[in-house]
Amino acid sequence: MLDTDTILTRRYANARPGLQLIAIEDAALPVTLVGVEVLAQERKPFPLLDEFVLRMIDTGVVESRKMAQMLGLDIRLIESTVVDQMSADNISKVPGSARFALTSRGKNTTVDLVSIRPVQQQLSISFDRLVWGPAAYPKEYLLRKSDAEAEGRTLLPAARSQQLKALDVTAQSLNALISEASNSDRKVEILAVQKVRPKTHRYLPVKLLVYADSTRGELQLGVVVDDTISQNHELALERAGGAQALGFSIGQPADRPILDEDLEEMRIPLEQVTQLRSQLKAPEEANELPMDVLEEVSELGRSLVRSVSMPEHRELLKEALATTNRRLLIISPWIKGAVVNTQFLASLERLLRRGVSIHIGHGYGNDDSGSDTRVLERLGNLAARFPERFVFTRLKNTHAKILIFDGTWISTSFNWLSFQGSPDRTYRMEEGTLVRIPETVDQQYAQYVEVITEQS
Repeated sequence: MLDTDTILTRRYANARPGLQLIAIEDAALPVTLVGVEVLAQERKPFPLLDEFVLRMIDTGVVESRKMAQMLGLDIRLIESTVVDQMSADNISKVPGSARFALTSRGKNTTVDLVSIRPVQQQLSISFDRLVWGPAAYPKEYLLRKSDAEAEGRTLLPAARSQQLKALDVTAQSLNALISEASNSDRKVEILAVQKVRPKTHRYLPVKLLVYADSTRGELQLGVVVDDTISQNHELALERAGGAQALGFSIGQPADRPILDEDLEEMRIPLEQVTQLRSQLKAPEEANELPMDVLEEVSELGRSLVRSVSMPEHRELLKEALATTNRRLLIISPWIKGAVVNTQFLASLERLLRRGVSIHIGHGYGNDDSGSDTRVLERLGNLAARFPERFVFTRLKNTHAKILIFDGTWISTSFNWLSFQGSPDRTYRMEEGTLVRIPETVDQQYAQYVEVITEQS
């Protein structure tokens, strides 16, 4: 099953002409849980003409002809409505006349129609502080700020800093929410908002799509809510300062490692790979693809040497952690806790217990100031528990960024184990190369295993 990031990449990779999707970030929308005191009324659905007929009979207008005259309608409409209400046992015909009377049931129905009165109600809603309006966010999806930060999410700003007021929550906006969420025949109509009581601040998990063009230094953000790009949130984020307010910037593209000449000649370029990947869909949508597209997609899947785009690196790392059967090798200068988290370590341990051989090499400069000390300790402890299968080594000033799992080798400028958590949030359009030629992958694996083993 494809994960959310993979689906979003395939869906929105080409959504911004002239820009490249270079990252998908976990983010969080600021939300406030609010208690609202409103003046409301609850209505049972009842056709308007039927209601008028019952009310007119109740006030003494008991002939179809007079009803039609008073309402300015064709008498046939009145007679049809009378028949419907007779079938519903709300009206009966007075014997020997053209008059009608309300039955006991009809009198009760008329009383209910007349007795609808506004009442005060207490509502509990979510208020989206980025777009500054009520929203239908289930409480169980919301996070505390500390939990959102612990997950490494980018906290999006609020549109305003002041406290919510009754004027910020309108009856119209609440009625729209009720209409969208209502599955009942009974309808609550908000007439007026009287008081607003902010209760608790929370955050809604969302995704940020980062688009860039390094030649122009341009950076754009898309906000994905409920798996769909939200234009309202994107515009609100732009008004709040956009990428600059979040500290995002675009740096100079990193140089792609150049492979041997024969591999470079075989390599499918980034533009072609991006086009083919954009045609891929989630499995449940696969039957909608035309046959010629399926052939192109299968060609991409069989390619022996091809480009790897910026967002695909994360997909490949997830694939390696989930599917590796024999061997996994990672070389990354720095290691950050935002990447090598508890879930990452659990995935490594599952691979080790399945008998997979793992080698991880890291290191740049004279110390580990670019890495998280606690994470290095946790990896070291895991290696100590599986000494025959896991080699974890600090290398001497490595520039290599390598991922090898089973029969796949990726050489790149992408930092496999530290691509999140950078304090300066500078994005670079990094590109790599994926190779699936068995003898070449075996050769590279043996070469890097020897480097890691010698320095362990």
